[in-house]
Amino acid sequence: MASAVGLAVGLVVASWPAPANGAPFDLVWSAPAGCPSREVIVAATQASLGESPSEASPELFVQGAVRAVGGGFVVKLGLKDASGRALGEREVRVGPPSCEAIEEPVSLVLAMMIAVARPRLEERGDSAERAETPPPSTPAPASVRGPSSTPAPPPSTPAPAARPSAEPLPHRLVVGAAGVGSLGVLPNVGRGFAIRAMYSPRSIVLVGLEASFEACGSVRVESGEVGFQLFAASARVGVAALRTARFELIPTAGVRAGASRSIPTGFSVVKDETRASLLAGTGALARVELAPHIFAEILPELEVALIRDRLQIRHGAKLYSVHRASLFGARVSLGLGYEFH
Repeated sequence: MASAVGLAVGLVVASWPAPANGAPFDLVWSAPAGCPSREVIVAATQASLGESPSEASPELFVQGAVRAVGGGFVVKLGLKDASGRALGEREVRVGPPSCEAIEEPVSLVLAMMIAVARPRLEERGDSAERAETPPPSTPAPASVRGPSSTPAPPPSTPAPAARPSAEPLPHRLVVGAAGVGSLGVLPNVGRGFAIRAMYSPRSIVLVGLEASFEACGSVRVESGEVGFQLFAASARVGVAALRTARFELIPTAGVRAGASRSIPTGFSVVKDETRASLLAGTGALARVELAPHIFAEILPELEVALIRDRLQIRHGAKLYSVHRASLFGARVSLGLGYEFH
């Protein structure tokens, strides 16, 4: 594709003779981490046009936005003149392995768009100049003009239109399910599952909700045993600190509220209890793309217990204290997520 586009650029540039530097252009560039920078794209485009950098005010404005789609990338290019009039749009699709591969095809397509737009820009400039030039007129007699006559002010030049803003980030919703393991809240290692949803409202900030269930092995008390279960719901917020075509790292912080329940067995007369727990924690959600829209997710977290009621059981007239959550705990979840755009 790059060679075909390069040939097209050469033909277009050769078709319209121009000075060493034609109408200068400016680029507004939006791209994920790991992609070529704005400066790299501008330099590569000028090289394709056979030009050097110009200090003149730009007459063409380009808006470029890169987004990852499937295993590759789509680059959307839009070209406008100084008045804000659209001159054309193009999309460039580049396959894997990395975003760096977009530099050559994007710079070639952009050079072709600029080469095609320049003659149209010059034609409009010549037409405007002819319209603004008044026809020659016969001078008025001196007695009519008089020495105190004030010449009319020159016509004002319209101010260049503002640059087009960068393309906003898309809405993102990720729904997933994961296996969970924890230490500290239950007497032994807790095992269970969680259902999680994370939403990003056109920004790098994500908010999420989660529901989970965990259980652990029994604890021996006198002649019986006591098992434990934990039902919890959590809310968290995160920031997409690192994002590439296939990997994303999101530091998170959240609060988890739950109810711990004791399940005694082997007692003749017993009363089980349900106690509240409240935990706050921080972690980092790592997401790796396995297929389009499907991600493997791992979320390790460290938690501190804000409320940790003691679980007790009563056997006849005797009261047994069987467990109280640790002040600090750890938790990890591993599962799959699906991303909706």
